[in-house]
Amino acid sequence: MRKRTLIRPKDVGNNAASTENKAEVNSLKSGKPTTSVKASRKEVAGVCKKICKVIQYLILILIIPPFLNYASIQKEVRELIPEKGSLYDVGWGQKMFKLCEGQGPPTVIFESPGGMTSDVWSLIYPQVAKIARVCVYDRAGLGFSERPLTNATEADGTDAKSNYKNKWFPFTVERMADDLYHLMTVSSQEPQPFILVGAELGALVSQFYAQMFEGQVLGMVLINPLSEDLFEQDGGTWLQHWYNYIIPSYQTLQLGAALGITRLALLLGLLYQPMSGAELPEKVEYRQKHLMCHPKHLSSVVDEYHFVNESFSQMKTLRMIKSLPENITVTVINGNYYDEQMPSYLNKAWAKSEQALLTKHYPKANHIVINGADKHMLYRNPRAIIDPVSRIIRQYKNRMKTKQQ
Repeated sequence: MRKRTLIRPKDVGNNAASTENKAEVNSLKSGKPTTSVKASRKEVAGVCKKICKVIQYLILILIIPPFLNYASIQKEVRELIPEKGSLYDVGWGQKMFKLCEGQGPPTVIFESPGGMTSDVWSLIYPQVAKIARVCVYDRAGLGFSERPLTNATEADGTDAKSNYKNKWFPFTVERMADDLYHLMTVSSQEPQPFILVGAELGALVSQFYAQMFEGQVLGMVLINPLSEDLFEQDGGTWLQHWYNYIIPSYQTLQLGAALGITRLALLLGLLYQPMSGAELPEKVEYRQKHLMCHPKHLSSVVDEYHFVNESFSQMKTLRMIKSLPENITVTVINGNYYDEQMPSYLNKAWAKSEQALLTKHYPKANHIVINGADKHMLYRNPRAIIDPVSRIIRQYKNRMKTKQQ
């Protein structure tokens, strides 16, 4: 009998797989990749190229705007600094910007609101300069003034009196008043007496200066004065608004300026300079836009707002030590509200703090209310400031004439 032999069918799948495996093994041995390996490598290379391009674009976006902004700032600083103003050394190499016009005495010194420069008085001081000496300046770190010194020199001592670094805490009213003293009486000798015209934080600086250097001051004009008990009104509504909204908003602007985003937003009309809504000189508008793009300026703005509680404490302490002499005249000017764009509860709290200031410390003050005005009156309704200041100047000159007769 014949033996039957069973013929098994060829396993096509296994043979194909084994063939591919053998091909891959052979390719590895020979160093020549197969078609499938080549395709996978091309896919990986394509993905890597796309990722590299995305990274390149991101780097360009992150580097080019800040670089262009920095280059623009360096050019604008030279072009936009006011021609009539100068930088004065107030001690230890720190320089501050000051601009003065007119003939004195008296000398009217304008103190700007928190975080604002001398530009805020650009529609006021030229008119007052027709009848008196006027000086506007930028506080330390703002505008064209250098930031406060924080490093001790070899000549400095270790105590507060001999070490300028520790003399006053930067960005507080003590340091601001001390800087003003050096700027007006040491770096330059402006004719006395002084009439201090201050708005908001500038009003606080004016009050501190008047009580520290009472012999130099003839009178004060306080516009929407920032009062040291503002944060205590109505359950601390302003305290929350100050630290939860105002400071973070300026910190955001500072970051945007550092990244060059603010300049792009101004060019596209998405942001506006802070003194908008007034007929300002063209150079002032350019200067305000320039400062919005300047990280160092905005850093000082943040610091002024951040340390305001310390300034309040300093003012309270000074009031306990000494009171304002009665021969210094006080005029308080405010509108119907602090800012018409703000919620009513914030305007009410501000009004209460102003009334408390008048009642406690200046009951004999000349109180002027400008109907329909708010904090923007400095550049939207400048006549409301020019007239009361001019009146004080004329009264002083009339008294001097009477004495000479």
